[in-house]
Amino acid sequence: MATLILLALIAGLMAADPDPCTNYVTLDDDRRMAHNTVKYDSCIFKDHQLKTLWYRMVSTTNNKLVSLRMYQQCPTTQSCGTDRPVWLKGTHPTVADGIVSRKACVPNFTEEYKPCCRREIDIRVKNCGAYFVYQLNKTHICEEVYCSAKYPSLLRRPKLRGPKILKTAQGVEEFRFGCHIPYPAHDADVFFMVRWLFDGKPSPVAPMSQIYYVNGTSRVHYMKDIHMLPAAYHMNKHVSCSVQPFFYPQWSNPHGGKLWESNSYFAGIQFNPPVVRVEEKMQAVKVKVISTIPVLCKIPNADPSKCVVDFNLDLGEGNEVVAEECSLQLTRAHWRDRRKRATVSTKLLSVRDFVSDGTKNVSAVFQKLSAVQAPLFHQLQPPDIRVESSSDATAMCSCTGDPHCTPFDRKETFHMYSVGEFVLAKSTSRPFEVHMRTWKCNSRGASCICGVAAREGNDVILIDGCHSVGLKMKQMRVTTHVKSNSQLAAGTRIKRNKDGRIIEVFFTSGAYLKVLSNRRSLGVYLTVPSDDFENTAGICGVFNGNGSDDLTGSDGVKHRFERIPYVFTESWRIQKGHSLFDQLPPPEPSASTNNPAFCQCNRRTGNIDCRPENRQRNPVRKINRNKDITDEVNRKSRLRRSTTFTDTATDSDMTYNYDYGDLNATAVNVKWSSSAQMKAAIKLCTDAAKASSAFTPCEKSGLVNVQEIVDGCVDDMKITNGDKTYLDSVASTFDTICQEEILKDPKYYTAQPDGTMGIPSFISNMCSTPCKNGTCVNGACVCDKNCVGDDCSVDTTKPPIAFGLTRSDACDIRTRPCRLVFLVMGNVADTPGLWCRVKERVNLGPFGGVLRMFRTKGHFQSYAEVSCEIPESPVHKGLKTSSTYQISVSSDGTTWSSDVTFVVYDSLCQICGADGTCTLKSRTCSINGKCYAAGEHNPVNRGSMCIPSLTASDWSST
Repeated sequence: MATLILLALIAGLMAADPDPCTNYVTLDDDRRMAHNTVKYDSCIFKDHQLKTLWYRMVSTTNNKLVSLRMYQQCPTTQSCGTDRPVWLKGTHPTVADGIVSRKACVPNFTEEYKPCCRREIDIRVKNCGAYFVYQLNKTHICEEVYCSAKYPSLLRRPKLRGPKILKTAQGVEEFRFGCHIPYPAHDADVFFMVRWLFDGKPSPVAPMSQIYYVNGTSRVHYMKDIHMLPAAYHMNKHVSCSVQPFFYPQWSNPHGGKLWESNSYFAGIQFNPPVVRVEEKMQAVKVKVISTIPVLCKIPNADPSKCVVDFNLDLGEGNEVVAEECSLQLTRAHWRDRRKRATVSTKLLSVRDFVSDGTKNVSAVFQKLSAVQAPLFHQLQPPDIRVESSSDATAMCSCTGDPHCTPFDRKETFHMYSVGEFVLAKSTSRPFEVHMRTWKCNSRGASCICGVAAREGNDVILIDGCHSVGLKMKQMRVTTHVKSNSQLAAGTRIKRNKDGRIIEVFFTSGAYLKVLSNRRSLGVYLTVPSDDFENTAGICGVFNGNGSDDLTGSDGVKHRFERIPYVFTESWRIQKGHSLFDQLPPPEPSASTNNPAFCQCNRRTGNIDCRPENRQRNPVRKINRNKDITDEVNRKSRLRRSTTFTDTATDSDMTYNYDYGDLNATAVNVKWSSSAQMKAAIKLCTDAAKASSAFTPCEKSGLVNVQEIVDGCVDDMKITNGDKTYLDSVASTFDTICQEEILKDPKYYTAQPDGTMGIPSFISNMCSTPCKNGTCVNGACVCDKNCVGDDCSVDTTKPPIAFGLTRSDACDIRTRPCRLVFLVMGNVADTPGLWCRVKERVNLGPFGGVLRMFRTKGHFQSYAEVSCEIPESPVHKGLKTSSTYQISVSSDGTTWSSDVTFVVYDSLCQICGADGTCTLKSRTCSINGKCYAAGEHNPVNRGSMCIPSLTASDWSST
């Protein structure tokens, strides 16, 4: 009975306890809200004096009642109007939970580790549906204040994840981004407003322009790839999402929580490096084209290698930069999921243009992409590539005349009179070097260059006239050979002017060699690219912009500058048998792989030109009118290396005996015989320089040291006692130096309508060689009356001059066809009336003999060489064992040169000299015009044979 009474009393007490949802005290003070960071000095909140009652947190700003919640996460210092804000540890209950017990945390931000929950206070909480009420206990001190919140707060900013590739039930791949919201999933009384951003802004087009809501226990929103169409508004941008949290009872309340933006992800095409800096002296720079979005074909079960995006590069019309490839293909197979990227690459190379034009921004764009089956990429415009191209210095060295040399940096000439082989220049960083041979070109001790050998990589090219020199020489004949064992590297080109006086070699590195032939010497001009800056040595000096060290010997000793630096030049003498003329250097294994083709990518003009020579664009090539003879030289070199039976072989031009000079020779020191002779030479040399068609503008430019050129000419005439032959090279040297200096200076160029830079007309219209008896007009000599030839040097009133055969030996039909003969000539030009006359003496026995004459077409080889066709001789027909011909040449078919003897013979039984004198070999017979070896039977009578001991002129019976 007592128990029943006790239960009744308890029930009565419980029924009497009022509902806290209707019986509470209002805490209305916006200053305690979490977003308030103003710290108040006095104890204005009085929470340390609170009675243990139920409280409802509200805000009545603008006379509108808004329910608040107790702040539910670790606040920052000085939030809620104090530096010790008290916050709710755990979650708010649901309505069904009723009254629940919770802990309130008191932080202490003054301690070293700033604990968020230094001490706990017991409280109770009830969900009243539209609001919450809290049974609070007083705090310990007045700085401890219960913190309220009008809206939920995220613990941290949202997390953007993706792109993640999925496959639909139909087998079609798609990707999606996820906007992940960092808020407890079990709190269902919140919702989130999500917006997708592109470069921090909402999309202007649907569906990505919409606002999306995430509610319930969901904490993620997804964007699929299809939602990013049209791609122009969403690709090549930083994708992110913004999230704003709200409490459910506040659907109509526009003031949600703090707007948080997620991390961003660049969705589109990028380049690495983002700014491509290329320099002319640098190797090609690798440029990665990176897609941070996978290439997905919208067809079921697509082959990853067949989902292709075409990238077509356009480098514009200036061709400042070239690419290893103009077209790239990006596929689904390139995607790497862990790195979230697909990558293809090309290489960009700054073209060595030999113009000192500083750093330029280069147009480098991709056309709109083509990818019909990958709609997110189709017709998408990739961003431009930022390319900066820097120009670097180049330099020219020259040696002409006796010779006098001007090194790379010091624009003063010095003289070298030694005979032998010397290192003109070499690179210390790559396989490039140039050797030269000199010969004693007059009786007073002067030397002249007669041959040049140049090597780049595995290519060795000889430009050689040393086989034809001698003090009695009438005309130097220069030949060009490829000495190396294989064809020249693609991109290396050899050119010559029409009459063969100028030979040019354009190497793929940009190095440029020009050799100009005079009657007794070669003039050599060598330009090296920026690759060789601070990396050269030799007679041309150290290319580094410092003229004081140009005379650095092979032992590293720096010699003082003097006009005849004998010790310096001797230090660069090459040991006999070790020059490029005598032996090939060891093969360079990397040479074949270091010369890839590069492409000029000009989509607007349709010019996709991929060749190794695109690595450099020497403006000299642009204005060059000379003939490309690379294939011809390659072909002749192949014939020389093979056993091919041909008349074009020129082995004798490479196997001659060369005078390597006297190592003990003393320096030459010659003086003028009179001051009048010196003054006459100065006038002649000055007038020769003024003969240049571009003399006035070149002199005005100040870029050409005219006095140095004249002084070199005067020195030539001094040491040769007034030989005017050397005057021929003065204008050529002036023109070459002027052309080099003007073409390096961008201020002389003019902008063209097509965007290119135009070369000044006085340079582009310069004649390749000075016009001796004529006028230079638009790059060609207009000759005076009775003069022809490239340089108008051939006098048509006089017959050609035949000096002899290029091969002085008789022609053996056992080793050559003997149907073509080469003559060393003078006063000859490539004219329509060039003919050869072939005279053969026919023996008529007792009736004596007659001359049989043939006229054959003459073939102009160079200013010093003509080839003539020879009819089939009696030796070929087996009628004679030797025949002697007299060959002459005419430029008009009327006046003829003197005759040159040409002998054809059969070496089986004959030994013949070049003059036609023949003797019978021992143990052979010469019978009825045919050669037979001893013991050989008569082909028509086996009973007789060749028995020289009995008779060498008839068959002997056996």
